[in-house]
Amino acid sequence: MLKDFMKVGVAALTVALLGVLAVGLTADEILDRMDAEADALAEGNMVSIIKFHNDFADGTDNEYRFGSLSKPGFSLIYFIEPLELRGSAFLTHDAQEEGEENRLWMYFPFFGSQPPKQLITEEDRSGSFADSSLSFEDIGDQDQREDYDAVVLHEEDLVIGDLTRTAYVIESTANPGVDTDTPRTVLWVDAEFFIMLKAESYSDLGNLESTMEVMKLGEFEGKLTTDEMVATNVLDGSSTTITFLDRRRPDVDIPDEVFSVDNVSSFDPAVWGF
Repeated sequence: MLKDFMKVGVAALTVALLGVLAVGLTADEILDRMDAEADALAEGNMVSIIKFHNDFADGTDNEYRFGSLSKPGFSLIYFIEPLELRGSAFLTHDAQEEGEENRLWMYFPFFGSQPPKQLITEEDRSGSFADSSLSFEDIGDQDQREDYDAVVLHEEDLVIGDLTRTAYVIESTANPGVDTDTPRTVLWVDAEFFIMLKAESYSDLGNLESTMEVMKLGEFEGKLTTDEMVATNVLDGSSTTITFLDRRRPDVDIPDEVFSVDNVSSFDPAVWGF
């Protein structure tokens, strides 16, 4: 779901030391806690309803609604609306070996008996997911934290709705020799619940290229969760508002067969309330 989406900089030693002294945790410890919280939420099985509202630079907009099923290692995003895309599905399988990429497939029912297309090339994986400011890779791939060096810059208060949340601000910079589209990111991580509240991505020239910002917070199983966030492509002026309309545990565990590439075409949305 949104599979943790957004998920990490070289700075002077004095800055790093000051950051550690100020917050008591290193950047890696904070990111480990963030990963652990995401894993805890994903542990077991999850059924979600998610809405994407896309606003484009030319003043037009559109909207998508999805049903999402997930369990450790697998996720399936089923297109509910628009009606002309109903039955389409985006399937992900987590990598089995360290260093491998997650496997991603896209299925369109109007292609008849054609099987789901596996997204292998950089061009395929970097394509826009559902016309949004997020790519297929943003939705379905994993972070490569080992490719980055992270430091705590400071703490900062963020106002989200009627809540004020204290966040650790973490700068992550790609290690020398790493080939990445996002050589520098800045994350704001909630200091109590360790969820991402805000993110900024910068080019190798230092220009801001994209942002992600939580606009509404909620609660699930006694923990702070994201109810709404906005992803903005600074380069083209487009943005996507992502709203979690429902989030629940299913009555029974989701069978592994639901996530099989061979079974996507016969997926029954009614079973899961889609």
